[in-house]
Order: sequence, then C-alpha cells, then structure tokens
Amino acid sequence: MYLDKKVQLYDDSQMLLVGQRIQDARKAKGIAAIDLAGYIGVGKDQISRIENGKVPCKLEYIFVLTQYLGVSADFLLYGDKKKDEKDEIANILSRLNVIDLRKAKKVLEAVFE
Repeated sequence: MYLDKKVQLYDDSQMLLVGQRIQDARKAKGIAAIDLAGYIGVGKDQISRIENGKVPCKLEYIFVLTQYLGVSADFLLYGDKKKDEKDEIANILSRLNVIDLRKAKKVLEAVFE
C-alpha cells in the first residue's frame, strides 16, 4: 500500500509551537541561543529559524535538546510536561479510600521518620 500524496508531518503552526517550546526551555535554563547552537552543532541562525517556526527541528536535534535543556521529547513536540513527582504522589493519594490513605500514611511515616 502506498500514499498517493505526500504526507506533511508538520504544518506551520506545529513548527512554531515546537520552536516556542524550545525557546522557552532554553530561556528557562538561562542558555543563550549561540550556546545552544554550538552544543547541537549548528549556527545561531539555524536555532533562530527553528525557534521562530521557519524550519522544523530535526529528530537528531530533539534527542540532544532533551538532555541539554532537561525537558522531555513529549514536551518539545506536544507540550506535555512531565509531571512533578510530588504531583504524581498527590494524585495517587487522592484516589485512595480512607482506610488505604491511613495505611499509606503509616508506610510513609515508617520510611521517612
């Protein structure tokens, strides 16, 4: 089976969103665009084009960016932030009934006191 027309993986709005997330993560870490460019082996102009949604971010850059910026690929590509572990624990605890919540409290107290 084959496709009759070319499949477009990214549209302009998706490229812009990915670029904005890369820029936001870079700025949150206090990393200059030139430093990011050097780290992934491209020119500063290429980082600018990616962050402004002019060109798609190559997959091999995504792998490097996740490590350097400390974000997940899901966040860069889709905007899904990795949940904080405290939030995950709170979510689990919020689903427990009263008896299981008391048990969880005893376990936590035994481990951490």
